[in-house]
Amino acid sequence: MQDISIRAAAPQIFRRPLLYVGPQDAMVHAATFLAIGPQIYVDGLVVLDAGRLAGRIGGRRLASHILERKEKWLDGRAGDITEPLDRPLDADSPLKDALSAFAETRFAFMPIASGDKVIASLSIRDLLGAVDKTRKVGQLASSLTTVDEGMGVPEALKFMVEKGVRNLVALRHNGPFVVNDRRVLEFMLGYEARTLVAEKGFSALDDVPLSHVGFCKGKTLGPEEIAGAAASLLSDVGTPCVFVGNRILTPWDLVMK
Repeated sequence: MQDISIRAAAPQIFRRPLLYVGPQDAMVHAATFLAIGPQIYVDGLVVLDAGRLAGRIGGRRLASHILERKEKWLDGRAGDITEPLDRPLDADSPLKDALSAFAETRFAFMPIASGDKVIASLSIRDLLGAVDKTRKVGQLASSLTTVDEGMGVPEALKFMVEKGVRNLVALRHNGPFVVNDRRVLEFMLGYEARTLVAEKGFSALDDVPLSHVGFCKGKTLGPEEIAGAAASLLSDVGTPCVFVGNRILTPWDLVMK
């Protein structure tokens, strides 16, 4: 898989519109892309300045910004949370270049160019169709870290930033339940949270338990099932991960391992 071109591995990325923001765009503009789904779903944002690549934005950097700026987090611009990039990946570069970039930065999202023009973006989910579908999921799943559903929303954001995870998992008597970073960011951007912060300050969110954001029951697979079954489940943007026994399987596990 690694020696084929990005264009061959993920042809669908060139058929969809390129979603991007400019450095001077309002923070709410960038945050909306990263928080709303599934009608609009992106794992990152390309930042273009007068048509030229300026960088990329991901949910982790947005979460860090919220924790740093608190009540004033929406006052900024997209450029405030942009990770600079010197150059995009070329559409005809080998896929291993993209995988190396993902591994080095732990950020599975890259702008893709043809010639000197950015024309698409590549995320880890875009490569689910190219994985070796015959491997057993029990060999690919990662250790699972669980959280207390009663933790406050800011604490949950901090946990995700510090641990570098996108999925927060709570174990209930009837199985694992999960809330991912997108749902937490969507709550932060919503009317309820913004009103609460405006009236009582950012610290008022400490009293809003993570359970209020809304956990979804996790989907499960047996350890002997093959990666193709997991890839099919994870291709649904409403399924951020699946569970294999007491372990977790994400798009990163399928593509990068």
